[in-house]
Amino acid sequence: MRMFLLLLLAFGAAFAAGSCSADATGIVLSQEGTNIMLVLMLTVFVIAAAYVAGTVITNANYIVFAKDEAYHLGFSLLMLVGFSGTVLLSCGIGNMFYDSVFENIGDLPAGCYTPDSSMNSTAICYAGVVQNDAQRLAESYVKNNIKNVMDSTWSFSIQWPLINTYTSSAQAYKKIIANQYDMVFNSFIVPALVSVSMQKLLLEFVNSSMIEWILPAAFILRIFIPTRQMGNILIALALGLYVIVPFMYVFSFAMYDAIGTQADCEDFALAACDPVMDSYDCGSASSAKTTCDNPDSFWNVSRLLPVAFFLPNLTIVVLITFLGAVHKGLKVVG
Repeated sequence: MRMFLLLLLAFGAAFAAGSCSADATGIVLSQEGTNIMLVLMLTVFVIAAAYVAGTVITNANYIVFAKDEAYHLGFSLLMLVGFSGTVLLSCGIGNMFYDSVFENIGDLPAGCYTPDSSMNSTAICYAGVVQNDAQRLAESYVKNNIKNVMDSTWSFSIQWPLINTYTSSAQAYKKIIANQYDMVFNSFIVPALVSVSMQKLLLEFVNSSMIEWILPAAFILRIFIPTRQMGNILIALALGLYVIVPFMYVFSFAMYDAIGTQADCEDFALAACDPVMDSYDCGSASSAKTTCDNPDSFWNVSRLLPVAFFLPNLTIVVLITFLGAVHKGLKVVG
């Protein structure tokens, strides 16, 4: 079983060696490669020290420990090659995804996709677009809420000298409109804005720090027997966050751009139109379509909800499944 898994890793690395060489060069020659090499040198030093100590004091435990760690070092090197191969393979998957999906759906309004962009950079770009839309809606709903609250206090009075005074709040009904803006703002827009902002921060962290910090930490933990399983988990986490998460997010955020067209809005105009928010009659299909021209309509709010709540949960499920599978495979070979 161990030999079979080793061959699979070697095959995966060889399969990917011919593509996306710029990313491979960046991994090997950049700061990430330096950190990983320092970790491997530390491992070699520990093995050599244990072997010399065992030989000098004739302690078989140290010698066995050194040989066992030498095996794990070799396997760690193979995993490092396999990780590089997986990164390279992800570039090929990204190219296939771009060629088969983005070229078929044509130019999207956001314009985040370019033929030479990576999955992570494209996902970050789309996350920025969603974040900007949520920020614009939040600002607009706060302004409308304040405006309607202020308008609802407008009143006029008629005074009959020495008799009576009559006061009328002519726009008190706007308090209801203000409450609706406040409800949508607090129930949907703010949670969506927080969720999208956190997702964008995660993608930026994955893009800048994943290989540089988590992968070397994983190899350090693999040096010691009590923390070896934790090292395996971190290796699986590095693979999942660097490959699976951007791939899932580029799907999710691209769907936000792809389904937000005028034609899509008109198909669901009757459901999205609201007489209070849109300030006109929503009784017929033709009149309801005017909601698609309202930048603060329920349609624009509803577009945020899948990418803010449902699709991140789907990504978490896929990531956890991937982590479990990779950890079990690494546990078999040590």
